[in-house]
Amino acid sequence: MTSCDQYEPDTTHELHADVETYHQGGMWYTRRCDSTEPFASGASRLRLIAIGVEVARWNGLRHLIRDTDGTIAEVNTYLTGPYPARSPIKHQRIRT
Repeated sequence: MTSCDQYEPDTTHELHADVETYHQGGMWYTRRCDSTEPFASGASRLRLIAIGVEVARWNGLRHLIRDTDGTIAEVNTYLTGPYPARSPIKHQRIRT
């Protein structure tokens, strides 16, 4: 399992932690990068990505989505506010 800090920090926005969705041992997990323990796990990749998106949206964080091999496939950046946008302010697809 690779670490969240292998991804370059976003110089536009000061973010205190990222959210990461990753695959390990046949299961999908979502965690904050400042913690070693996932806050959600399950067999459904889409469900875990949705949970990660909600946490990132409400906390104004980046959401890193990894492929099953551990490489970063996508990075989405969200900002906080009274009504966080459902769409990221910045979307970067790393792999196609």
